[in-house]
Amino acid sequence: MLRNLCSVAVLLSLFAVVGCGGGAEGGAKVKTAAFTGKLTLDGKPYGKVKVQFIPEGSDAGVRTAYAEVKDDGSFAATTYVTGDGIVPGKYTVRVGSEGDGGSTDPAAMMAAVTGEAIEPFTVDVPADGLTDVELKLTSSKKKAGAGGMLGQ
Repeated sequence: MLRNLCSVAVLLSLFAVVGCGGGAEGGAKVKTAAFTGKLTLDGKPYGKVKVQFIPEGSDAGVRTAYAEVKDDGSFAATTYVTGDGIVPGKYTVRVGSEGDGGSTDPAAMMAAVTGEAIEPFTVDVPADGLTDVELKLTSSKKKAGAGGMLGQ
């Protein structure tokens, strides 16, 4: 009986030290780097949309970052607090709109608002970050045979 109580006490102690979840999502903040720039559609500023940066592959334990793009197309990525940047690594970029709140999928929201969809694309953020980057979207009108808008 005493041995079982000791085993339970040790396990509880480990849970207290390790915590539930841990890692980047559970409270320990991973260092971020600046990631700012402009979002354009056919070379013109594309604003009032939300962008998600979803970690890929080995970076999957990293928290998803986001940015709210202003009217002039400018954005600053956020991971923990507004404008703090993004954890370096490779990300799938999803562009959406504020829409009507009926969907949480940015591509679906954009399709509902504009009648077109923006396909996700990837970006690789180095350890020292990126500033003044241009995320280029091209409408289907500019790309023959393309369905919707494509990230470049």
